[in-house]
Amino acid sequence: MIRSLCGEVLSTTETSVILDVNGLGFDVLCSRGALALCRPGERARLTAYLQVSEAGAFLFGFADETERELFLKITAIKGIGGRTAMTILGVLSAEDVIRAAALADVAAFTRVPGVGRKTAERLCFELKNAVPQNLALSGGAAAPSGRVADTVADALRALGFTQVDAAGALGVVRAALGEDFDKLDEEKLLKAALKELQRK
Repeated sequence: MIRSLCGEVLSTTETSVILDVNGLGFDVLCSRGALALCRPGERARLTAYLQVSEAGAFLFGFADETERELFLKITAIKGIGGRTAMTILGVLSAEDVIRAAALADVAAFTRVPGVGRKTAERLCFELKNAVPQNLALSGGAAAPSGRVADTVADALRALGFTQVDAAGALGVVRAALGEDFDKLDEEKLLKAALKELQRK
């Protein structure tokens, strides 16, 4: 399974990049976040996912693991394939998708070419239960910044939680504690995050 690609960016379009990896040219369909990392003539590292179906093999590129996990949650919804999911992530950022799902913002999804109202409603309904709603309320898909928070996020992933779940739990703790969040040490923050994750 291809998990990441690193190489020289040969060219870019509005939806994809050609990445030269040790002499092999990969045509990678990219999210908006991934495209922002790619400049022709420079090296780039993309998180990747290879999807093989009756329609053929497609290689998708992402800025980070959060985008990749969100892509997989979207493609798990009946009737939504990889290309549609990538079109969604090409128009909307990961944060926009999570926020739209949490707030049942159907209009946000209908801005994506090829996504009608029924599909948008299904996306809102399915993703609302699949991703932590608090990510939208805390303003992003990444875990709160800071050395302690980063250490705890790594610990949670080592325990088997996804990056999205870890970021979500830390986001809830930060929202609840406010300025006191930055005063917690690793042990106390880990306990608080685990307590939040056990509520799901």
